[in-house]
Amino acid sequence: MIVNTVVDKKAAVMVHTVTGEITIEKIKSSYAESITHPDFQKDMNVIWDVRDADASNFDSHEVIRLARYFETQLKNRVKYKVAVIVSRDLEYELSRTYQVAAADLPTQIEIFINLEDARKWLSGADGI
Repeated sequence: MIVNTVVDKKAAVMVHTVTGEITIEKIKSSYAESITHPDFQKDMNVIWDVRDADASNFDSHEVIRLARYFETQLKNRVKYKVAVIVSRDLEYELSRTYQVAAADLPTQIEIFINLEDARKWLSGADGI
């Protein structure tokens, strides 16, 4: 799994573009790297673009483990939004499982199929 992270300072959004086979360990290490990024802000919104990632070996148990991990990591973080961009049913279902499992986190999570809609939602330009 390769994660390319870009910070859009103007929009206060950190974009993670994922390729290759998704692993829980790499997601954890990508999160650790992102919070040490010099442009990171605690209230910064996040996009996880997994349209070119392979989640075929990732299952709902892994997703729940990941949600429990983030419960410990995000205890003191301010509220922010996370947009997950998917292109296949498998990634949608896994993202939806995470969305439900992470309901108590200080994040609002939505799932999209394109970057433009995700950015609109993060900026509040979608009317929500």
